[in-house]
Amino acid sequence: MSDCVLDTNVLLVASAAHPFSPWDDANHVPPEEQKKVFEWLAKFRTDSGRAIVFDDLFAIYEEYRHKLTDQDFGLQVVHEKMQASLRQVDLEWDDDDHAIVPDAFQTFDRSDRKFLAAALRDPENIAIVNAADTDWLYFEKELEAAGVRVVHVIEAWLREQKASK
Repeated sequence: MSDCVLDTNVLLVASAAHPFSPWDDANHVPPEEQKKVFEWLAKFRTDSGRAIVFDDLFAIYEEYRHKLTDQDFGLQVVHEKMQASLRQVDLEWDDDDHAIVPDAFQTFDRSDRKFLAAALRDPENIAIVNAADTDWLYFEKELEAAGVRVVHVIEAWLREQKASK
């Protein structure tokens, strides 16, 4: 079992699948795939053996707060996990407040570097969880070489999306 850094898209897609959540801007992900992400997040929510991972400056949490409201299922899960099992890791930051990552990832999306840097702090025990961001697929070899595990909740759909680009 691994602690998890959740890419924000996991929270967004799961929230879109929840019937009482106001978030509905995941129309690019089919409803049956949204449901799989919702189910994964609901299971993570109740798994006391797995913590949610944040950085030392709470930049990950700030991104969640920027994208979601308290009424969204994804943010509700984050708040519950913060109370039950939060793991915080120290990162190094550049002058633009982006997490510093190894040279192999210098072309990686700056806003996602904090997720990567957090996982790199303990790659054997921290996994990145992704739903709908194909960017992670373009760096599979580099991630594997660094020992970073990325769990693609809807992997078949995600790979289809990458292939169609």
